[in-house]
Amino acid sequence: MSSGLFKVIATFEDTDGKPLSGKEYTVQLYDEDRFLDDKLDKAKLDINGRAEFLISVADIKSIDSLDERTPDLYFILEKDGTEIFRSATIPDVNFETENPVTGRTDNLTQAFGPFRIEQE
Repeated sequence: MSSGLFKVIATFEDTDGKPLSGKEYTVQLYDEDRFLDDKLDKAKLDINGRAEFLISVADIKSIDSLDERTPDLYFILEKDGTEIFRSATIPDVNFETENPVTGRTDNLTQAFGPFRIEQE
């Protein structure tokens, strides 16, 4: 795995397709591991319903996944501190695909969603 930073973007919207936003929403990004999931970062939703996270190689590796190269990511959306949505786990997210033409690493940014959230 490269020694750089990786960007993860998650987008959330209501059932009508309108972006969720507001100070009451927090999104947490996790890496699912065998014994203990790693909390990678948390972010607020912007006016477009997007949460952006910067993670590093060190964030992905842990005691139960020392050689991990492709994290299994999932998101938890909270409203006023209460979990209202948990995404399915996205397995084996690869941030290090090499471009066959340039030889450079592609996919340093990965985007997920939009996740449609049913509100009460």
